[in-house]
Amino acid sequence: MKRCASPALIYAVIVTLFISPALYPCTTFVRHHGNRLVLGRNLDWITGTGLIIVNPRNLEKVAITDPSEKPATWVSKFGSVTFNQVGRELPFGGINESGLVVEHMTFDKTAYPSKDHRAAIGTFQWIQFQLDNYSSVEEVINSDTIVRISDATNKIHFLVYDRSGHTAAIEFLDGKMVCHTGKDFPVRVLANSSYNESLSCYNNNGDTQYNRSLYNFSTAAQDNVQADASSKDSLIENSFHTLRDVSQGLGTKWSIVYDISDMKIYIKVFETPTIVGEQKIFRRQPPYDPITKIVDFKALDFNCSGVAKVFDLNSDHDGVVNPYFVDYSTAINRDFIGRAFAFFKGWGVPISLKDEDMDNLAKYPDSFKCRAVK
Repeated sequence: MKRCASPALIYAVIVTLFISPALYPCTTFVRHHGNRLVLGRNLDWITGTGLIIVNPRNLEKVAITDPSEKPATWVSKFGSVTFNQVGRELPFGGINESGLVVEHMTFDKTAYPSKDHRAAIGTFQWIQFQLDNYSSVEEVINSDTIVRISDATNKIHFLVYDRSGHTAAIEFLDGKMVCHTGKDFPVRVLANSSYNESLSCYNNNGDTQYNRSLYNFSTAAQDNVQADASSKDSLIENSFHTLRDVSQGLGTKWSIVYDISDMKIYIKVFETPTIVGEQKIFRRQPPYDPITKIVDFKALDFNCSGVAKVFDLNSDHDGVVNPYFVDYSTAINRDFIGRAFAFFKGWGVPISLKDEDMDNLAKYPDSFKCRAVK
């Protein structure tokens, strides 16, 4: 039987995924009304292909790291639902069964810690690590004592929200984790500038004409104020309205609203990919305002003894899509990894991968072991 490639051997596959955030300024925000808690998120990027993945609990994992690093190891405590474009275990964001949400924004001033005694983990797998292990914002922040992001290229910061209503913007500046919580996080929005710069611009009515990140932050912040003062629209509808306000037009691929109180995810996908000619460039097709897809947590099975489930974000199913999840396979993972990197190459992102590299990345989750519950 062939052995799967080790996490260290496939590290080079995932170290260069993003181009300038100024070109694709995403936006996240959190909002509550009464006992309802939601987090809204736009993915502004070059492609909308991807999978929703149901990640089981009780899986033994070893992080993908540089061969010189000591990788983080853990057993997933919670099941989760994540949005993945470059392969299983490397999510752009998601929510676990305790109600913890972790989402990312690109942030080019990020500087991760230098190598030290802590176990290492890649940027996107850090998101999966948090969803696998924790139920609160405080626990996510405290994890900085045991794991360290080791990634020279993918510079991002995070918005984290839990079921108790606690929220944090987490950044890595000058090699240290910087957290904005409680009174230090008065405006619960994050775009692609530092939180302090964004807040200062908003509070001082700064000029956002030439900075789309600051515009998005200020727009979402003002929408939060207006939403708090009115209950005219539903919280979900209101959140999608804000996501439209900060949309990048053709650049916005996914709009997601996590309903943490009711444990549902609402998704609008604005791109149906098609291959055009030999260039294999994926272009957006109508409809431009699709019907919302809904994932209901109450109908999901996170038992690791079964087969993980996945859902193609660009499928034509709408409404509650739980019945349309299919069994995960290495072949499906490989297919979507190939699609993503074909996009990156087509748009000039400087990544050159061999088929063998993508094969190894696709096989990586096959190394996970299900730990029996005693």
